Amino acid sequence: MTRESNLEVTKNRIYLPTSELYRSSTNKTGSGIVPAFNNLYDVWIDFGSTVSQGGKSLLNFINQHDFYENKATENPGNYLALFCSEAVLPGSQIQTSQVDGLRQGVSSSYAVYRRFPEVVLTYYSQKDYFTNEVFNAWMEYISPTTISSGGHGSSTRQRISDTGAYKKLNYPLSYKCNIQITAFSGDVLSESSRLKPINRSSARISNSITYHLIRAFPINIVAAPLAYGDAELIKTAVTFKYDYYYTDRTSRSFDTDVIVRSDTGKNVRNPF
Repeated sequence: MTRESNLEVTKNRIYLPTSELYRSSTNKTGSGIVPAFNNLYDVWIDFGSTVSQGGKSLLNFINQHDFYENKATENPGNYLALFCSEAVLPGSQIQTSQVDGLRQGVSSSYAVYRRFPEVVLTYYSQKDYFTNEVFNAWMEYISPTTISSGGHGSSTRQRISDTGAYKKLNYPLSYKCNIQITAFSGDVLSESSRLKPINRSSARISNSITYHLIRAFPINIVAAPLAYGDAELIKTAVTFKYDYYYTDRTSRSFDTDVIVRSDTGKNVRNPF
């Protein structure tokens, strides 16, 4: 690169004190230089994305616990999304191998596998312990207790009281679900519309990024401690394995045409 091109690149850079990054008014030009915060997110588990096995599904197995009026079709993930207290944006890792040059004296590394680390999601428990029931049922479905009649029974009490019960792992696709973890910003109105009455046609789609975890399933439920003393909220941390993930962007800060259309009721945006 020539000296002239170096000067051109330097001239086009943005210079801003770090302390100014936290001020939303800094982002007047739509340049996307305001940092993201970690307390705006959504986690959704799609229990309907599994494959039925032998006419039985994970969704029906979980909904045996009579939490819903229409328990056969309700997705527990819709309710769990309200109580996810902590989540992470998943990472990625490249596993490498190495070749040593015997005569050249140079070691060369190359990619072998791509690894996807485990993800830990933490949920608040409810008074009826719905969260605990869902994840315990999910783990039970992975390694279910089959009673003498060949079924799984209608309750845990029925399964443990059957003297002829046995364990047999289910097929992986029957217990693996897709999970969506979305981080987004709180700016849903343009700067010129913030002091005006809220109009749906002027509301922007929040800047966000969604991680789609494909074929995820729980491998560990961390024990929740109980103790006398000051009352605290009970949390349940669950560790998940998954096959892979991909990301999806619903909006970017410079998409000035990204608004919520009131005539169609759908989010409309131009591709980038």
